[in-house]
Amino acid sequence: MGFSAKYTVGIGDINYGGHLGNDKALIIFHDARIQFLKHHGLSELNIGESKGIIMVDAQIKYLHQVSLHDELAIEIEIEIENTKKFVVHYLVNNVKSQKEVISGSTGMLCFDYADQKVKQLPESFVNLFE
Repeated sequence: MGFSAKYTVGIGDINYGGHLGNDKALIIFHDARIQFLKHHGLSELNIGESKGIIMVDAQIKYLHQVSLHDELAIEIEIEIENTKKFVVHYLVNNVKSQKEVISGSTGMLCFDYADQKVKQLPESFVNLFE
């Protein structure tokens, strides 16, 4: 995988069972995706040609418990699926234990928020991952 983001588990991420809430994985994915895009000079509202992205599906696997203050490293890989959609794959590791704790993916469509329509991925974006 080509990019690693960092995330520290905070009290708001912990559920009544004393570990990471199942809904928080998408927050970790989102945070890592923002870091990844920023690293490339992009944002969720502009991946090129003033086109943004919108999530259309998600898949999550919980592999090990995650606790308060755990330091996580999130590896990201991009797969261009077609001319309008790409998939972001995530592999989340606990930095201290070196265990894989979460894996998953999010399907993202290129979206023009001004027109409220799905659009073609900008060539400049696609070229980053070929």
